[in-house]
Amino acid sequence: MYSQPYPHLFKPLKIKGLTLKNRIMSAPNMLFHTVDGRPTQYYISYLEHKARGGAGLVTLGEIAVGDGANHTPGMDCSNDNWPLFSEMAACIKEHGAVACVELTHGGMNARPEYNKGPIKGPVAGVNAMGVKVEAMTEQDMEDVAEAFAAQTEFWVKKAGFDTVLLHMAHGWLFSQFLSPIINQRTDQYGGSLENRMRFPLMTLKRVRERVGPDQAICIRLSGSERVANGFTVDDIIVFLEKAQDYVDMAEISAEGVTNFFTTPYSPLGVNVDLSEAIKKSGKIHIPIFVIGAILDPAQAEEIIASGKADGVSMSRALIADPYLPAKALDGRTEEIVPCLRCLNCTDNDNAQRHLECSVNPLIGREARYGFGEDIGKAKFRRKVLIVGGGPAGMQAAITAAERGHEVTLCEKESALGGLLRFTDNESLKHELHKYKEFLIRQVGRSGINVLLNTEVCDELLERIRPDHIIVATGSTPLVPSSIKGIEYAYHASDIYFQPEVVRGDQIVIIGGGLVGVEAGLHLANIGKQVTVLEMLDTIASEAGYCYGHGLALKVKQLGLKTITKARCLEIIDGEVKTVRYEQEGQENSVQADSVFYAVGMQSNDEPYFKLYNKAPFVAQVGDCRKVGKVVDAVHSAYFAALGIGKF
Repeated sequence: MYSQPYPHLFKPLKIKGLTLKNRIMSAPNMLFHTVDGRPTQYYISYLEHKARGGAGLVTLGEIAVGDGANHTPGMDCSNDNWPLFSEMAACIKEHGAVACVELTHGGMNARPEYNKGPIKGPVAGVNAMGVKVEAMTEQDMEDVAEAFAAQTEFWVKKAGFDTVLLHMAHGWLFSQFLSPIINQRTDQYGGSLENRMRFPLMTLKRVRERVGPDQAICIRLSGSERVANGFTVDDIIVFLEKAQDYVDMAEISAEGVTNFFTTPYSPLGVNVDLSEAIKKSGKIHIPIFVIGAILDPAQAEEIIASGKADGVSMSRALIADPYLPAKALDGRTEEIVPCLRCLNCTDNDNAQRHLECSVNPLIGREARYGFGEDIGKAKFRRKVLIVGGGPAGMQAAITAAERGHEVTLCEKESALGGLLRFTDNESLKHELHKYKEFLIRQVGRSGINVLLNTEVCDELLERIRPDHIIVATGSTPLVPSSIKGIEYAYHASDIYFQPEVVRGDQIVIIGGGLVGVEAGLHLANIGKQVTVLEMLDTIASEAGYCYGHGLALKVKQLGLKTITKARCLEIIDGEVKTVRYEQEGQENSVQADSVFYAVGMQSNDEPYFKLYNKAPFVAQVGDCRKVGKVVDAVHSAYFAALGIGKF
């Protein structure tokens, strides 16, 4: 007899007249790929992918309500576009999911380039982007409340969506009114909590009146501002006591970038304490969902089973693997592609193109390539040789094998993983380690012939006689030969692969890009005193906004010392090493027990040039073609393998 491994997660839930088949909500993502305000097939297919994967509720995100509300190019929500929106709803509901749309207003954080009218918020001033903000009048509030009511009616009664999610979190308009820090009004809409709640509650009441008592309405709330003097979870409980007269479900997040865009340095389930407090208050009688670094079904099951929430909301976990719910339901959790929390999906500008995920090459590209289960077998079966067992090589091998090819994977080292093997000894990159292990498992279950401790030679080529060769031999460190005494230093990768070279407690790392800073954080996390020298004005300049924000917080938390605008001149060997550097024309020095460098990598493309004529088709993928990030390795490998045997 079938036994469900996650009985609480997959227990259906009624929200008003709707039935969710499970407790997994696909959270709204930022708007992407519209043309002149019209959603493209890319966007529609993206939403369908989430529904096909088994989520109980799928949310179309970031629909700004009214002029002055947009912080992205926005979507034209006129009647002219309703057939496209109806198609969006239909493609979600066809797969048994509830179709939801998020309605939002940026308030003081809206951007003038995407709006015709002025930018308005609770109070007048200048926002973080340097934009002049006008204080909303009572008439403005009436207009916004009416606009939310009208948009809710449009989406549920004409566009065909089952429900709406009113965005009252993350520093947008309603959250601004709830905040005692931002809302310094002196009228009936500011000051006390009762006053600060007045406008948000007025809007909810207006929406309810417009759509009637039987329509399900949901809200997204920050359970806390998580800063001194901000609103607290106790305030939100008071608000929810009133709001539950008008709404039927609340999703709980929190203010602060790293509470809703969590990094590898953030704790898992970062906002569960807030949903738990709301549930334990005994005052809230509507279902409570929670979002924030909820990555796998076991974690979600525990949250629900222990009464900390009634359901979970996932965003990036369902970007990495839209089929997470279906795989969990079927007991195939080891096949779930792990999210890296790398924030590539949010830090890229997705407003005018598809989303991009480091570990899921298909997401956002469904309109071109189809859905994962639709890719199918290749037209012609080929013999494929993969050279290199890092992330690019493993992804190429897995994809080629899934397409039905006969695949041999050669790796010169004694284990698969390539440079990702550093995660075996990394104290902070847990998600990246899980991904490396996932790839190794997938290689093992895909029927791939793996040859470890093997370099490609003529004898091997003669034996295999490959039709296709994919070279994925990675990259090697650049050695900064201009630094005198560089022979007294090691590359940052040696911190993980040869930990015995980390001597003493005082460590200097030359190079403050992502590799250098992340190596420094690891060492600081295990108790070392680390100084990072960087030539540029800022450290980790290649990091995106969200990831960089989380990285900066971790640098501060662990006490990592960084010196920018510092050009390293010399390493002087001795019982204690001295590192000389120049900063703005002044020569300085810092002492260290061990010195490491991380000043870039170079493609290891020599094997490609030895093999380019050894088979009818030979391709380079990953770092051996162009040094990049995990996303570049995985995507180039996937699409190279996808093309084998088509013609």
